[in-house]
Amino acid sequence: MTVETPPENIPALEATPSPPPDSPQRRGRGWIAWGITLGMLGALVAIGALWLSAHRSAIALPQPASAPPKPALKSVIELDSLDGITLEPARIQSLTSSLRVTGTVEFNPQASVVIAPLVSGRVTKTLVAQGERVRAGQPLIALDSPEIADLHIRLHDAETRRDIAARNLRRVEREESRLALTQAQARLTQAEANLQRLKQLFESGILSRQELQDAETAYATAKAEYDFQQVVGRERELREAREALEVANVEVRHIEDQLKALGAPPTPNDDDAHPTAEIILTAPLSGIVADRMANVGAFIPAGTTLLTIVDLRVMWVRAAVPEAQLGSVRIGQPVEVRVPALGAQLLRGRVSFIETQINVDTRAARARIEVFNPDERLRAAMFAEVDFLTPAAVPQLVVPASAVYRLGERTVAFVAGASPREFHVREIEVGDTRGNLTLVRQGLSIGERVVTQGGLALKTQLASFAGGEE
Repeated sequence: MTVETPPENIPALEATPSPPPDSPQRRGRGWIAWGITLGMLGALVAIGALWLSAHRSAIALPQPASAPPKPALKSVIELDSLDGITLEPARIQSLTSSLRVTGTVEFNPQASVVIAPLVSGRVTKTLVAQGERVRAGQPLIALDSPEIADLHIRLHDAETRRDIAARNLRRVEREESRLALTQAQARLTQAEANLQRLKQLFESGILSRQELQDAETAYATAKAEYDFQQVVGRERELREAREALEVANVEVRHIEDQLKALGAPPTPNDDDAHPTAEIILTAPLSGIVADRMANVGAFIPAGTTLLTIVDLRVMWVRAAVPEAQLGSVRIGQPVEVRVPALGAQLLRGRVSFIETQINVDTRAARARIEVFNPDERLRAAMFAEVDFLTPAAVPQLVVPASAVYRLGERTVAFVAGASPREFHVREIEVGDTRGNLTLVRQGLSIGERVVTQGGLALKTQLASFAGGEE
């Protein structure tokens, strides 16, 4: 085998050695490769975005289902009859803001009374039953009391002494002669006769002037004594008789007052009116007999409670007001009370008292509200919701809450039209309801008359036209 050698004038190729991995030349080539790769990726993203923008209309994207349109409302409704329809105008009024807390119904202690005798005795009659309505002054219970019997005996004795004193006064007033007056008159008569006799003797010259003057003086003295007894003595006797009668009258009145205070006032012909030992307890006020704890035949010590009478026309509600809200509650503030047991009935009252001390456990103070209870449906211990009302600063358009009707998702009012039987259906936007008034934000104007009662027939027609939605 022959090996050819290159010509001598052509240089032989020599292998170039590669740089080491950590040389600067090797690192520079790596960064260039990464830059080219990232550039190509960016170009692909841009091209894809342009393509999507150009073909977006050709891509069908799913769309959310739209809500079905509300059915159209009938604009005018006519009624055949206006029976039961009541209209009231929309008006501008300051609504009240309120603080709502819970409370409990209580009897009004100022309108309730405990019946208890002031003397001991035995029950002879019970004239009322528990739950019965009584009027002021009505007899309730009869007792026989030894103390009352003793007072009647004393009264009888005092009345006897009074009658004697009265008869004595009448006798003194009628009498014309009395012992002292009679004696004075006798002395006057004697002195007068002696004076006449001595005058005759003096005129005959038998008697001296001095003796005549002594006789005249004796006559004048007897005359003065007689006049004194006739006037002053009579007055003294009259005065003494009158004083005796007045003392007797005072004693009688004192015993009568004792009987009245004990509930057993004397009556004319008292001995014939009822037994002198009997005491009849009467009702001091009108109300309901809440409790009766007396039975015929029972002996009752003085001060024992026999009956409790309550007047339910005004009740109390005790409501716990949190410490943080006490600043918004004041005495005299109007209050609305709702009792779940009475349904939708709204009761009104006012704050009459606020406790002066915070309960350390609840951090609340109790407010006392006097609530009018005309139909007497409130009962003690009922649960209540209490709204303390505060007038709003800005008057707003309001209508009675009964004028607002719900028809599905709509809120409407029925506005009186041009003719008496014509009513326009008006969709409205309402705000808060406070008490029996509702704020109207849109849909009504001042003075427009709206149906507040009897709108059921209108709502029924409107619901049937709108596809039966309620």
